[in-house]
Amino acid sequence: MNSNARIIFRLVDLACILAALGLSSSLMLPPYLEIFADYTGASTFTVIILLLSFYMMDCYNVGREDFRDSCARVLVAVLIGVVAAGFTFYSFEHWRFPRMMFVLQMVVNLTLSLAWRRIYFLLGRRRGTEVNRVIFLGSAGAERAARLLAEYEPETRILGYVGEADPAPASGQGQQNLSGPHLGSAGAIFALIEKLQPTRIIVLEDSFPDQSIVHGLFLAKLKGLKVVDIRGLYERLAARVPVDLIQDDWLLLEDGFNLNVNGAMRRLKRAMDICFSLGLLIFTLPLMLAAALCVRLDSPGSAFYKQRRVGLYGKEFTVYKIRSMRLDAEKNGAVWAGKHDDRVTRIGKFIRKTRIDELPQLVNVLKGEMSLIGPRPERMEFVRELAAVIPYYDVRHTIKPGISGWAQVCYPYGASIEDARLKLEYDLYYIKNMSALLEAKIILKTIGVVLFPRGAR
Repeated sequence: MNSNARIIFRLVDLACILAALGLSSSLMLPPYLEIFADYTGASTFTVIILLLSFYMMDCYNVGREDFRDSCARVLVAVLIGVVAAGFTFYSFEHWRFPRMMFVLQMVVNLTLSLAWRRIYFLLGRRRGTEVNRVIFLGSAGAERAARLLAEYEPETRILGYVGEADPAPASGQGQQNLSGPHLGSAGAIFALIEKLQPTRIIVLEDSFPDQSIVHGLFLAKLKGLKVVDIRGLYERLAARVPVDLIQDDWLLLEDGFNLNVNGAMRRLKRAMDICFSLGLLIFTLPLMLAAALCVRLDSPGSAFYKQRRVGLYGKEFTVYKIRSMRLDAEKNGAVWAGKHDDRVTRIGKFIRKTRIDELPQLVNVLKGEMSLIGPRPERMEFVRELAAVIPYYDVRHTIKPGISGWAQVCYPYGASIEDARLKLEYDLYYIKNMSALLEAKIILKTIGVVLFPRGAR
């Protein structure tokens, strides 16, 4: 789903929140009181907390997931809003809505938010509306680029590609060629621009146009034609950096990858790690002790365990976790956890789903071995195996590993080399684009993943 659609969806949710506030106040407040004038603080907080809750629960995959999943996410988001707003309202007396108005507002908000999603689901995505008309400059990789657009910008119409040879369908013979027809050689691009009137030219990884083509495309760009590199498009749409499309010179010259250069950002990140991890450690200590007691009663052995993981600059450190597997889980050596891993205990399944087993790593954060946000720390055995077959795998060790991270909230638990490659692409995106805003985004999404568990093993 493209960013414009998500913006529109958020605006619709904003309209639903404001409509719910207006309707509930007109029914429950005396005529001399006005909701946005006399309850400015409460109204503003309600709008902000609900929008954050919808974002945190990832409620904007509308049309790309089952409607029941959308309902569940919206319901949990509104419940979070109810709890957060209710707690705040009754902590500050001058912010309080009347109780029945508060309940009515939330019910109306839930009804409106579900109603527009149901309407959108029934209508489906509009077919035949061409937001973008695309020509690929290059042949190798055209099918992959087409699949990327089909997933994230399905309204795009692919006019075809220019290059030397027809790309074979990625799924084998008999499959549809998603990249469209072969339109000719690279030199035909300008005649095609005049004839087909594309809105975007996507330059693929195998395309090395001569200087006249580069200059001509630059002039076309000045007149309004979008010319984008496949790596930049991939990063913008999928929020990850494709490891097989990048080279050392691209990593060197691209903006980003500068945490170890930006001392202020590094110090701010460390200060946030200390403050948040100390607060979370105190707040979650009773939960950790309760989980440890359940683990101890469920299976023999210590409730906590230590394990060596790879951290900053490839140095090993000891990570702390609540045990979720049997004591003999690795009697035959280190192996990835499977989907229905019989080594996981009954209590272990729950604490892995809810990420409670990761909470002792807050100690690692305080010690400076980890950060709250960063790539997942892996075992040295796995690191050696993955670094041998995945390009730029060691780049993830240029920053501290994290309890949560962009890969953890965007991709389910990985148990194969292909999973590790995809998670590395998310990690590279995080390392390249690290900012306070992205950190906050990951924290919000982490809360959503914990409340709406997925992918843990």
